[in-house]
This record gives sequence, C-alpha cells and structure tokens, in this order.
Amino acid sequence: DGSLWAMGYNYYGQLGRPPWAYNPPDPKKIVDANVTAVAAGNNHSLFIKSDGSLWAMGYNNYGQLGDGTTTQRTSPVKVVASGVTAVATGGSHSLFLKSDGSLWAMGSDIDGQLGNGPASSANIHTPEQIVASGVTAVSAGNDHSLFLKSDGSLWAMGKDTDGQLGNGAN
Repeated sequence: DGSLWAMGYNYYGQLGRPPWAYNPPDPKKIVDANVTAVAAGNNHSLFIKSDGSLWAMGYNNYGQLGDGTTTQRTSPVKVVASGVTAVATGGSHSLFLKSDGSLWAMGSDIDGQLGNGPASSANIHTPEQIVASGVTAVSAGNDHSLFLKSDGSLWAMGKDTDGQLGNGAN
C-alpha cells in the first residue's frame, strides 16, 4: 500500500518520530502511502514518494539530509519536489538519481565520497549535481559511493583504505 514503517534505534529521529533513549521494539507507521523507495544511513533515512519527491529525517550534522541546514529532523522533511528515481545513503552522506539520469549528492565529503572533486572537509548541505546524465544506479557505503552508467561502466569515489573502490589501489 506504499506505507512506510520503521523500528529500531531512533536516538536522532531517523525513524521519523521523536527520539528515544531506547530502541522501539515494534514497527510504527511513519508515512501512510505513496512511498516507493527507502534508504537508511548510519543515523539518517531518506525515502522517495510516487510523485518523485525526496524526503529525509534524522541526524543532519554534515548536511546529509540535503535540506540546507544541519538541523536534526525528527519528522520527514521534503528535500526535492519531483523527479527523483533512486536514493542511497552512506555513513554521513546521501546520493540520489533523477529521471534525467543525473546523480546528486549531499553531506560529508571528508573522504571524497560525494565525487565532486578532491576530498574536502567541507560538507554539502544542499543537493549538488555530480554527474549530468547517464547514471542508472547508485549505492553508498560508509565512506564511499558507487554508481553505474548506462554504458555499463561502474564508477567509484571516496575512501579506499581496504580496496573498496576496486581500482587496484588503497
């Protein structure tokens, strides 16, 4: 029915409800209908609704919610109004695809996981376009990100201490 339910650790409001100092033991409904995709990071969550809008909640210390602030959100906040088709969350960063094949990112870039240039201590608080077109899938690890292009090529960015980028280096 497109409803979104959540359970577990909610100290930062990442379940879309006021935070608790304990883990809620049973699922609670967060959104009644129209949710088509969801992604959970370390302490933040994002979801897409059927109208292509992107919503976020939880810890936002690095701007990973993309709402232009570093304010913790204990209920869903709309980040993008339309056109979002896929979402991925890492430790403290988030990425999403739009219907035109563009890749967007926000949050921590300390290890270059946003793919917007050299690793930086600067955090991105609003969505920044990383690739203009041709992206078909996206995934995020704790401090790295991967995406697939329409030609079948796989691209990686971010921390590579354990070879997680697959480029033969660390």
